[in-house]
This record gives sequence, C-alpha cells and structure tokens, in this order.
Amino acid sequence: MKKIIFTLSFILISLIVSAQDDLLNMLNSEQPKKPIPVFATFKATRLITMQSNETVAKKHLNFVILHRFGEVNKGAYELWGMDQAYMRLAFDYGLTDNIQIGIGRSSLSKVYDGNVKWKIIKQALGGSPIGITYYGNMALNTSEFSDKTIDNYFTSRLTYFNQILFTKKFNDAFSVLLAPSMVHKNLVTYNKDANTIFSVGMGASVKITRSTRFNIEYYPRLNGRDDFLDVAKTQSTYDYLGLGFDIETGGHVFQMMFCNATGMYEQAAIAQTTTTWSDMGIRLGFNLSRTFSMGSSKDKK
Repeated sequence: MKKIIFTLSFILISLIVSAQDDLLNMLNSEQPKKPIPVFATFKATRLITMQSNETVAKKHLNFVILHRFGEVNKGAYELWGMDQAYMRLAFDYGLTDNIQIGIGRSSLSKVYDGNVKWKIIKQALGGSPIGITYYGNMALNTSEFSDKTIDNYFTSRLTYFNQILFTKKFNDAFSVLLAPSMVHKNLVTYNKDANTIFSVGMGASVKITRSTRFNIEYYPRLNGRDDFLDVAKTQSTYDYLGLGFDIETGGHVFQMMFCNATGMYEQAAIAQTTTTWSDMGIRLGFNLSRTFSMGSSKDKK
C-alpha cells in the first residue's frame, strides 16, 4: 500500500510540475519579458572632448564649462602651459529623454555652434546589444578674416559635423564606443586640401572607484593628413588623442584630462589639432558640468 501511495504521489507531483511549466511557458509566450534598458554607459554627455551616447533628461538644462591650457612643452617660463587658456561654454537642453539640443561658444576663433543629439537605439538586456546615437552640429567662426582685401563670404565661416556613435556597456566597470565621423569645411587654406574629412572616433571608459572612471579617446583621420592651417605651411595637423578621469561629486561631474587639442568642439579637435603627444605638445584641461531641472513641481512629481 505504501508503495502504491508513493507511486501515485510521485505521478501526481510530476503532473502538477509539468502542468505548471506548461502554464508558465504559455504566459511567457503571450506576455514576453520586456527588454531592460541599460543606463549610465558613461558618466557625462562627453567622454572627454568627443561625445558620448548620454543625453540630458527631459526638461533639464546641462551647463558645461570646458577649459584647456597651453602645451606642457612650453616649460617653466609659461608655467608648463598654465599661462595660456582657452574656454568653451555650453548649454544642452533635453527636449525628451532621448533628444537634446545645445549651443556653445568657444574662445578659440570665437566660434558659436548649435548641435543636436538623438539617442536612436538604446542598449537593453533582452533587446539591442548596442546603443546607437546620432550627433551633429554647425559652427560659425566669428573672428576677423585674415585677408580683408578679397571677397570674404559668410558661408566661408561655416563648418559642419556629423557622426553616429555605436556604444556598448559590457558591465558596470567597462564601456566602449565607436564613432564614424565627418567634418566639412566650406573654406580651406589650399585648393588641394580636403573640404570633407572622415575619421573614426574610438573611446573607452574604465571604472576605478564608485565615483571615478578613467577615459581614453582617439580620432584617427582617414584623409586630410597633408593639410595645413596657414599659408606659410608651418601648422601641420595631427590626430587627436585624449586621456582623462571622471570624478562625480554630488550634483555635477568634474572631468580632468590631458589631450593634444586646443579646440573643444569636434571640427577643431579633428581637423585643427597642431601638436602631438610625441613632443609633449599636450595640454591639461577640465570639463565641469552641472544639471538643472527646468520642469515645474508637477512635472517632478
């Protein structure tokens, strides 16, 4: 009798488990699990100088101060570059959680720029394995023309930038990005110079502590390597490389870096970098960002 009861109990339990599994499978098929978005691939909207995939939240304003000193190889007389300084002020606003618009002004060449960033596809667990983001800008150089004896056109002051960022957060400690990019200049120094320069931005971020990360970014150009920025052919252009750290302190992110570019907008970093790491033509710099909520108390609730 005990054997019969044990056998019947075993069969009944097996049937219950089997039925439960079938029911769960049916529910999962009718209501599949939703992909879980991956957040905070990078600490800020910029990795160092180049863009990251991060956008400002809806109805939030991000104010960024970017600062670059002179070259370290200037020596003690120039306090290793500290006597020189270039600045960019930027405001980025979140139209939605995926789309931001921005404006900026750089002291280098007195450039104003307007930009847009659109997070097209988000990386998600159970969804897309990568994130895809578009970024583009138009920049206006308002410095005086070097030669006022010739016809100087307004369109000659304009440059454009477009890129697609492919990003991947492998885990909490490591993220990478790849960014095919295009710079277009309406005016170049020589006829043989490239009006359109293509490059492939590369970057990575590694977690050091809970609030600190190490970043690296590089913009190798695919063409335009023989271009000069002056008529005397004394200013050659080089590929941009930057190394830096993110330090998160409460309501803002402080980014400190060494890089070989003076320009803090993409066209200048990619197409107008005139110093190299090999001869210590690098400069200390920092980005300081602070985000403000522009929504009403009702929106916050």
